[in-house]
Amino acid sequence: MRFLSLSARLPATLAALTLSAGAARAEFLVHPLFTDHGVLQQEMPVPVWGWADPGTSVTVEFAGQKKEATADDGGVWMAILDPLKASAEPATLTISGGEAKVTVSDLLVGEVWVCSGQSNMAFATGGSTDADAMSAEAAEGKFAQIRLFKVPVDGKDERQTTVNAAWQTCAPETVARFTAAGFYFGRALNEARKVPVGLIQSANGGTNANSWINRDTLDNDPAAAVTREAWKQTVAAHPQAMERHQKALEAWKAEVKAAKAEGREVKGRAPREPLGPDHVKRPAGHYNAMIAPLQPCAIRGALWYQGEANSRPPYAPQYKDLMFALVEDWRADWTAGVPGIERRDFPFYLVQLPNFAGGDPRGWPVIREQMLKFWQEGRNTGMVTTIDVGDPGDIHPRNKKPVGERLARFARAATYGEDIVYSGPIYDSVSIEGGKAVLKFKHAGGGLKSRDGQPLRHFQVAGADGRFVEAEAAISGDGIVVSSPDVPEPRAVRYAWSNNPENPNFVNAEDLLASPFRTDSWEIDWNAPAP
Repeated sequence: MRFLSLSARLPATLAALTLSAGAARAEFLVHPLFTDHGVLQQEMPVPVWGWADPGTSVTVEFAGQKKEATADDGGVWMAILDPLKASAEPATLTISGGEAKVTVSDLLVGEVWVCSGQSNMAFATGGSTDADAMSAEAAEGKFAQIRLFKVPVDGKDERQTTVNAAWQTCAPETVARFTAAGFYFGRALNEARKVPVGLIQSANGGTNANSWINRDTLDNDPAAAVTREAWKQTVAAHPQAMERHQKALEAWKAEVKAAKAEGREVKGRAPREPLGPDHVKRPAGHYNAMIAPLQPCAIRGALWYQGEANSRPPYAPQYKDLMFALVEDWRADWTAGVPGIERRDFPFYLVQLPNFAGGDPRGWPVIREQMLKFWQEGRNTGMVTTIDVGDPGDIHPRNKKPVGERLARFARAATYGEDIVYSGPIYDSVSIEGGKAVLKFKHAGGGLKSRDGQPLRHFQVAGADGRFVEAEAAISGDGIVVSSPDVPEPRAVRYAWSNNPENPNFVNAEDLLASPFRTDSWEIDWNAPAP
């Protein structure tokens, strides 16, 4: 796809890190991914890179290895460590160049995952249901093998090479500020795999997936055509939108001033600035400022929790293809131009949107279906279902622990090869027998069941007229039989096909919830009144 020289990928323009005594700040720099308390990825080559005067000889030493590199004409140097074995024993990385020497302490070797997306990935552990318990465990030192790297929110038009961040240990305050879904994933993975885990948070609320995609793809890929047209309209309307915003902002400021003078509480928030050419969330902006600077860090894979901003037309129906383009970008760019390291189609697992009463009643089922197809049709992709742990009244549900734990369970099987059931039932096929629809499923695990022993909820059936009605659903062996006296000749079945399916109970014996699905491919009428 796109192959860059090291100098093109990593121009020497980043702010300096703190170096050892005698080192000139402008002469010898190390990427902030190599700071105290970090985690290096096990079982694969590990690039270590930075910047120096062209021609500078650099020596990198770690765990008995000694690698040499030379800064190229653009000032970029890179050494590649041979694959490392997992180790929870703190180790030191030493990097020398000219008269400069950088010592990075307390490094562990284990599993490194990137955690990206919008607000539900950015949602901090301190706001989650289990926040107090996590704070107490962190204070007791139970997370010594989990390390955190949080990328600041930024958006740029050009690829950046660095971020203003550093690795941190899991103190109560650092855990509280870190992505909850990502942290609970790391906690569960560390408990199961018994190796250190490094988590890199790169997320921002309210972002469309187009913020996280390479500019070349946005400009040229057919999958981004809808995004291109929508953004063109946004830019054209931006001047008028800013005029309205300024008026609303002035009114807000006046209200705040009056409220303070009268001693009353200010309700609501200041109006948000509308999207536009310079907005931090503009297309490709987060990719350039928050993803590109991480490349080519050795990672195991990526976790993704996003989609709310893509859940309405025109975005929802093409979300799968847009995500395939995004994943292709990340994988192709990650190690492009790095000598001796081939492209890795690393795991990319996403969170299917939870239940939420305020979600678009047509768009949320469609984007959940798109997410399921992303898993089913993708290469080394995955998905976890969460329609039982959302909050009907809040788009940011606090119960993030099951989300992270389900992602970890998926990774344990799909990435690490553990022989465990890692998904709830996934629709496979349907046949019509005697006026009833008989459904078969993959990932049935130890068998299909009702979580609470009550009849299965949220099944609907329709005949040729396309009118769906509530249906009875009964478990029969390894399948589900769906029927309704109002539909003697069923043509299609849907399950949990709504924005907020309340208290779903269709699970497998491992208590993993079935994903929403439909057996039909009937076109969605986006202009019809919402159900």
